[in-house]
Amino acid sequence: MTSYFKHSDTELAALLSRGDKNAFETIYRRYVSSLYRYARKNITVKEDCEEIIQEVFESLWARRESLGNVTAFGAYLYQMVKYKVIRYFQHHRVRKKYAEHYRLFEVVFDGIDEGEGDPSSVQVMIEMKMAQLPERCQQALKLRLTENLSNSDIARRMNIKKSTVENYMVTALAYFRAAYQNLAR
Repeated sequence: MTSYFKHSDTELAALLSRGDKNAFETIYRRYVSSLYRYARKNITVKEDCEEIIQEVFESLWARRESLGNVTAFGAYLYQMVKYKVIRYFQHHRVRKKYAEHYRLFEVVFDGIDEGEGDPSSVQVMIEMKMAQLPERCQQALKLRLTENLSNSDIARRMNIKKSTVENYMVTALAYFRAAYQNLAR
């Protein structure tokens, strides 16, 4: 194996663009530890950081032919990790939002058996229970259910804090959970 440890990033880029695996390995060894530490500053899950770094180097290899003009691999790779970390948090925010929606719908429709009647009677029962919630809580819940708004969007629309909306959702979830547990008895 040819050692490229003394080569500059520019030289390594030229070699990598020609498909030199040793140049790729040198770049990997030169930057993997510092990129991993950089990712760990933002993401606490070790495996997720390892996956991000793996994806960065896979992408580097896949685009090797277009990297001939890269002069500073460090900056280039840090940018790649930075954007991967941003996408990681965006993805987790979306997953959290859908999990929250799912919990809400699960609570609302949990305990409703298929034989309990037609959908319109279920809708009436949900609306009756919702009417027993405080007015602002009802308003926030309706915005969530009918317009699929996030807590931040609901807060802006209602001109209240996001934490207040979160409290409304917790209140509504607890109320519906208790109401359907009583029905199930």
